[in-house]
Amino acid sequence: MTVKFNSSINMMGSIPDYASMIEYIVEEYTGMFSEYKSFQFRTSKSLARFVKAIDDAILQFKDEKHKLLFYSSLIDTEFSLNDKLMIVFWQMLYANALFREITVEVFMKAVYQGKNSLCQEDVYYFVRHLKDESPTELQWADSTLKIIASKYLTAMKKFGLADGNQRKEICYPLIGSKLFVYFIRWCQCVNPEDRTISNSYMQFGYCEPQQMIAKLKKIEFIPYWDITQINNDVTIDLKEYE
Repeated sequence: MTVKFNSSINMMGSIPDYASMIEYIVEEYTGMFSEYKSFQFRTSKSLARFVKAIDDAILQFKDEKHKLLFYSSLIDTEFSLNDKLMIVFWQMLYANALFREITVEVFMKAVYQGKNSLCQEDVYYFVRHLKDESPTELQWADSTLKIIASKYLTAMKKFGLADGNQRKEICYPLIGSKLFVYFIRWCQCVNPEDRTISNSYMQFGYCEPQQMIAKLKKIEFIPYWDITQINNDVTIDLKEYE
């Protein structure tokens, strides 16, 4: 039986520099290696643990199309570091089930409820609830659950989506036009069965449904997709534009 959840969040929260992590991912993909000056650890064993965490938590793909979309965006010099942090955040939502569950049920709920902040206890109580609901999948001690809660919020801070020490203030990302096009393509890439705004990944665009519809219909996006709307049902048909 495949275990749905793993504790990669703990290692991801411990990676000191996400910019260097992105450089590492790109260099591994392109084969153009540097000295990994910022992505170094005291022992090769420590490096191996972090590399495994990156593989488990980020580098999992639905298919080759998805893989190419992800890597080409990290190579694209028109994307800023903040853009690339969002791209990795979205990718981790696909690749890591526990990270996705916490984000959906705790973080994004807080975003759409208009809350300003979260604390470790908010995440901990949800993860403990998950353990109660799925005892065979989350066979972790209470101390491990608390570490996961802490490391989750640390990772969100490193993605630029939270700030602060004990209680984390929720930060709203700036999703420019190019990044928005990537996001829509990514949603349909990881969940091609749903081309509507009801696609479960669309919630990670930080837009209420009506805001999302208005944004999708902007003139600047005409080259990228066609929109069909029947009442509140909105379908997005991507165009080939490259």
